[in-house]
Amino acid sequence: MEKNLVPAHRMEAHIHYTVAFIGGFLGLFPIVNTMHLFGSAQTANLINALLSLLTGKWQTLALCALGALIYALAVFLATVLPKHTSCNIQLLAMAVDVAAGFAMWRFPRNGDFPVILYLYPTFFAMPFQWCAFKGAYGFASSTIFSSNNFRQLIASLTEVVCNGDKSFALKACFFGGTLAGFHLGVLTAGLLWHLLGNTAFLFAFVPASVVVFLMLRNGAKATAQQEKTEYTGSV
Repeated sequence: MEKNLVPAHRMEAHIHYTVAFIGGFLGLFPIVNTMHLFGSAQTANLINALLSLLTGKWQTLALCALGALIYALAVFLATVLPKHTSCNIQLLAMAVDVAAGFAMWRFPRNGDFPVILYLYPTFFAMPFQWCAFKGAYGFASSTIFSSNNFRQLIASLTEVVCNGDKSFALKACFFGGTLAGFHLGVLTAGLLWHLLGNTAFLFAFVPASVVVFLMLRNGAKATAQQEKTEYTGSV
């Protein structure tokens, strides 16, 4: 089925899988440094803020609130910049991811900082990435966590296998590929972290460079195709 689709759409999916790899790769940082706290979403942080409010832990409340503001700032910038500037938000997201990897490298491994500070790099980088890369083939998909991708994969496979609806095959392949990319990123980061500590997160520049290469290549192909179409139409 995928062979019948426009090549640019396949390339968009390949870029999405690679970005999901980065999401898993960088998403591991707070987990290995802060007793398994996940920094790519806000659910735990906002719950912790409410609990801190109830128990009067004002310093923790302030740190949680700052974390939420950092997350919100990333969403705000990723939403407003494409409308008011000429910057390529996807290329900028890759720069942000590489900068986050550098920040993670500078953190001491399991240091004496308040735990929540280890969440701040992903609090900014991951939502920015999420806003920049929203899916492919017309499917909305997060590159920074797995819950909805896993749900979509199981639902699609159920449609194909149990309900006999082959039209869901592409959807199953796409969400399966996104999950595979994300968890391959987690596995790669875990192996490198055990060998190199937080220096491992500097290697985020490798998949980010791959994404930039694929985007530029895809853009060049699209431009060439457009010029060819215009030339053919003018003859």
